[in-house]
Amino acid sequence: MGKGDRNKNNSMTAQWVIPTVLLMAFLIYTLIDYNGTMQDNSRAKVLDRVSRQAVSVAGYYRGLYEGMVNSADATADFLMLEDDLFGERAVELIKLMDDHAGLVDAYIVKDNGEAIDSYGNKHNASEFPEQFKALLDTKDASTSIVDNKDRPVVMVSSPIRTEDEWRGNFVMVYKADRMSRQMESTAYSYALIYAEGIVGEIYGSESGLFRIGDNIKDVVDTLTFDVGNETTFLQSITSGRAGNDHVIRPDGTGCYMCHQPIGRTGASVVVTIQDNQINRSIMEENTETRAMIMKILFSIGIFVALIIIIYIINRVSFTKESMELQNKAETDLLTDLLNKISTENKIKEYLEAEGQDKTCMMCVLDIDNFKKINDTMGHAFGDEVLATFGKKIRSEFRVTDIIGRTGGDEFIIFLKDLKDEAVIEREAGRVAGFFKDFTVGTYTKYSPTASIGAAIFPRDGQDYESLYKAADTALYKAKKRGKNQLAFFSETTEEDKIAVEESNKPKPIDSIEDR
Repeated sequence: MGKGDRNKNNSMTAQWVIPTVLLMAFLIYTLIDYNGTMQDNSRAKVLDRVSRQAVSVAGYYRGLYEGMVNSADATADFLMLEDDLFGERAVELIKLMDDHAGLVDAYIVKDNGEAIDSYGNKHNASEFPEQFKALLDTKDASTSIVDNKDRPVVMVSSPIRTEDEWRGNFVMVYKADRMSRQMESTAYSYALIYAEGIVGEIYGSESGLFRIGDNIKDVVDTLTFDVGNETTFLQSITSGRAGNDHVIRPDGTGCYMCHQPIGRTGASVVVTIQDNQINRSIMEENTETRAMIMKILFSIGIFVALIIIIYIINRVSFTKESMELQNKAETDLLTDLLNKISTENKIKEYLEAEGQDKTCMMCVLDIDNFKKINDTMGHAFGDEVLATFGKKIRSEFRVTDIIGRTGGDEFIIFLKDLKDEAVIEREAGRVAGFFKDFTVGTYTKYSPTASIGAAIFPRDGQDYESLYKAADTALYKAKKRGKNQLAFFSETTEEDKIAVEESNKPKPIDSIEDR
């Protein structure tokens, strides 16, 4: 295959392979970008659900606390009508509230600090926790979540008063976890952070981020904030603001936090979700998208495979055609042997490569009286002689040997790698003996003969030119003997060499004769 053919083939390949590769790269990039966009959207949806759950949970608790306040206000309104706040009717009323509302206890506290509980036991307000006393000091309806003897409780206070008179407060104490048991199960875990920064309860699947009784500040000190920061988070919890943060736990696990305040209680809800939960949700939401992308990638893979197969088939076909064209260019059309140029090139290539250290024999062969054959029997018969010779001589020698037609009736037989003199003599005998049984013609049998000159490499010549010259001199010797002979260059004399040199000199056209 020539350089021009290779360049043309490479150009044709580039014209459709490069655009195809660019198109495939663009499609794959588009799919990867689309998949990334879908994952980002799914992540945003998951985080939005977390935020909405925080709002929902906080709203739920805020509603509970407001209901508690309303119950306390209604009870305080009834107590305002009682002449004696510590009387039997007043105690029965708060006892009834205790029984039906599932309270830890209920208290009536007079403005002088005296108090009575739902069991009729009397107390002094100075005995109560600071959070309890703080509720009384507001002289307004309020709630607080506190630890009461290692038990988290919600305290609700409502003033017993008219527009002109304040007589005291009615206080109800609830179990904090009683409210959580009323909450329906949620998709993500959440924790209640009391006003004092204490983790009171954990609900849902435990995230591992908080533990009951932990101080929120101690927990966040162990976390690394990559969205938000510790100071802002603690300030938001303390001041009752909502916020979103992403943290890294000491074990390297990422976690998303969303916190919402619970009304005026000073408490907050913190909904937590680990990154692996987010990733699972993203994978679940993108199942159909991934399936579609895989189908498209599979289709692209099939398309690319087909392109490769077509390319390989075209390359094989092109190579085959190129080899056929090359063989035609190297082959003599009449004899189907190598032509002169190809014969010379192949012998040179062999001698310059693996044949450098081998013993070889070149036989230059001329069909005797070929001009007479053309003149007496016609050129068509002469062509038949050459074609038949080419067909039969090829079958007589090894595939690796080089046989070519180098002139009108001149042929070269180059025999490779002859081990010793005995092999040389035997192969020379085969060349000469070929013409003993060589006949041409269907109806008229004709037995042509040939004169053969043989030269041995490297003894008679170190390269193609010197070797051919030696074989040509031996050919002259064979013809001088009377034709139908084989002569070696070693048999020639100085006179033979001079005669060949003289015969090879250019002559006028009208003086050229058939040797």
